[in-house]
Amino acid sequence: MGNTPFVWGQWLPQLNGKIDYTWLEPVENLNYGDRLGTMPTYLKMLAALEVSPFYGGYKAGLGLRPFKTNPQFEIDFVYESYLYFKSNLEMVNADVEGGGRIADTWNADYITNNVWSDDAAAYDYAQLFDVSADLSYFFPHGSVLGINAHYIRSDVGTDFDGKSYDYKRNIPVFSRDFIIELASYGCIPFNDNWAIIFETTYFKTGYLRSDNTVKKESLSYGQIMLGPSLSWRDGFRNITMELGVWTRPKKRFYNGSLSQQFLIQLEYKGYFSFPFHRNF
Repeated sequence: MGNTPFVWGQWLPQLNGKIDYTWLEPVENLNYGDRLGTMPTYLKMLAALEVSPFYGGYKAGLGLRPFKTNPQFEIDFVYESYLYFKSNLEMVNADVEGGGRIADTWNADYITNNVWSDDAAAYDYAQLFDVSADLSYFFPHGSVLGINAHYIRSDVGTDFDGKSYDYKRNIPVFSRDFIIELASYGCIPFNDNWAIIFETTYFKTGYLRSDNTVKKESLSYGQIMLGPSLSWRDGFRNITMELGVWTRPKKRFYNGSLSQQFLIQLEYKGYFSFPFHRNF
């Protein structure tokens, strides 16, 4: 997956590749090779490897979809571990007079001018604990509409004074922080190959005050993406191109133009079965 703004400025372009492994163990009695059905109940085990120019790491977790109902409800518990590739920077997390502003550092120019330089930490380490709940409704002709919420505890091992950056979520964080992620998504298929995809995401970090001093502001931004998706091989391969916009609610955290807030994103996904059995 990769994305970039139409006009360079505040948004840091993202590029990453990921391999996911998912095992679904039915809650109900089911023979291997039999279909799960339209409203499955299962225990999910997952693992993933992810790499980008800024970080690399893995995640592992468990999920449960307990109810054979529509809408479907699922809860996941995921542990993530990432290593920064000489890319963790000492970010400004609070508006401090004479000491820099968030709007001056939380942008692409500041990061790309300082990443992989002597200003970046050699190899910082981050681990995150993600608890999420997802609710999705499936319509008769294949459309789906869903919402999910994540509570993420972030712990970054760094020599900086608690000032780091989460490249995966494109937001400054403290060395020990929490992130709230709220999202909605939908898919409207037109035929077996074409569909419209949309997704909205909102991120918000924690707030830290010591006596009368604000050490860290609660930072947030929202993003909306929409575009066509082309799939083939019975949906096991697809390419999605989305156009969208992002915004920071607090205007003092943004000093760019409106044109810098428009995005284009391209994503390829392929699904492959694990060859335990030739008919699996």
